[in-house]
Amino acid sequence: MNILLSSIAIYSQIIFVYFFCISLFYVVLILISSRKLTEFVKRINNDVTIISNYTKPISVVVPAFNEEATIIDNIISLLDLNYPEFEIIVVNDGSSDNTLKKTIDYFNLRRIDVEINMQVECKEIRGVYGSFVIPNLVVVDKLNGGKADALNAGINLSRYPLFCGIDADCIIEKNALLRIVKPFLIHEDTIAVGGIIRIANGCTIKDGKLLEAKLPREAIVRFQIIEYFRAFLTSRIGWERINALLIISGAFGVFKKSAVVTVGGYSTTIGEDMELTLKMHEYFRKNKLNYKIDFASDAVCWTQAPDTLKGLKSQRIRWHRGLADSLLRHKKMIFNPKYGTVGILSMPYFFLVEMIGPVIETFGYFLFIIAILTGSVSNFFIFVFLMAFLFGILFSLSGILFEEFSYKRYNGFKEISKLILYSFLEQFLYRQLTVWWRVLSFFNFKKGSKDWGTIKRNSFSNKEE
Repeated sequence: MNILLSSIAIYSQIIFVYFFCISLFYVVLILISSRKLTEFVKRINNDVTIISNYTKPISVVVPAFNEEATIIDNIISLLDLNYPEFEIIVVNDGSSDNTLKKTIDYFNLRRIDVEINMQVECKEIRGVYGSFVIPNLVVVDKLNGGKADALNAGINLSRYPLFCGIDADCIIEKNALLRIVKPFLIHEDTIAVGGIIRIANGCTIKDGKLLEAKLPREAIVRFQIIEYFRAFLTSRIGWERINALLIISGAFGVFKKSAVVTVGGYSTTIGEDMELTLKMHEYFRKNKLNYKIDFASDAVCWTQAPDTLKGLKSQRIRWHRGLADSLLRHKKMIFNPKYGTVGILSMPYFFLVEMIGPVIETFGYFLFIIAILTGSVSNFFIFVFLMAFLFGILFSLSGILFEEFSYKRYNGFKEISKLILYSFLEQFLYRQLTVWWRVLSFFNFKKGSKDWGTIKRNSFSNKEE
């Protein structure tokens, strides 16, 4: 018993220091993010028209694997984008459903001959399809090679200096490209910009256009909305301010093509989006080249989130495997001052908090249960757990506050009250469940599949009807 009490006391002190440092870092990120959002609110919607006169042409690459339920809505929304010059390259990565046929039939495409500039490695391209009626739409059919390989194929087919990667189950807002391209116009050294991802479940979408943003009925999806607020409106904005953002979401991001080609394009890995971002950080810092990786919090992409526990588990396990794989591939940057803020701040944070954190938290839960069963719970141990929960709620509430202060996609007292309520409920069971899934993936991430890992999709329009 004495040994147990001693172990609990030591662990309590370690976990206190750990969570205190994390909480302090969260507060710093919140303060940094609030400053940028304040700047944004002052100029919201005032610069899109001006930007449109100075844009650079963009190649929009849409990797697609078994996306027949959403691919038409996705392409329709892209064709309607408010942007002067862009092309859409849909890459069918050997789908086993009707993704290719449905797209060809709907847009009346025909097979065309094109010269392909193989700048990065990809699987064999079996055919390219286009139309005289829609000259900026091209569909590529290739052998299955995974999402990274499909993106590389799109890069090889692209004609423009910037390319935008968008998931086939996404709908982006009409002015999203104008907003996400802005950092490239402000800073010549910009090599990548990420957009903000929002959850489309429950929203009214018709003909590829978002008509109204509403909260979904499913509790599991509402919890994810809270998570997305935290991830994008606090965390990513904060990291971007110090040029240490480690991930440009694969769902919606724009890249300088020459920079991506220089580092060899996307790697065939489970977390291709994060791995590419880390690869660019490492290359440009190692070679002492000026660069900027930015985040456009007003460039919005709407995506479908898992609405079942099975789908959510699959997604979270895949995400954590991708995180672990990417960090370990570039582990030499961790605590390495040669890589600046990336090596000293963001890499250690993601390694110790995002990657290792779930293991530490789960061990704490087990120890807490043992302490309760043996009657050896100390007041200090309880205080540590309360602090962790309260700061988790604070971080969530900050995300909701930033959302209402800036973008206000969810209107009305009723919906905001629900979001606040779910920020409290999230700390019980949902948080522990997602932490446990991340622990499972942490210990066997190398055994995980490198496949697409897609979740079941629903047609945007049909679901609403």
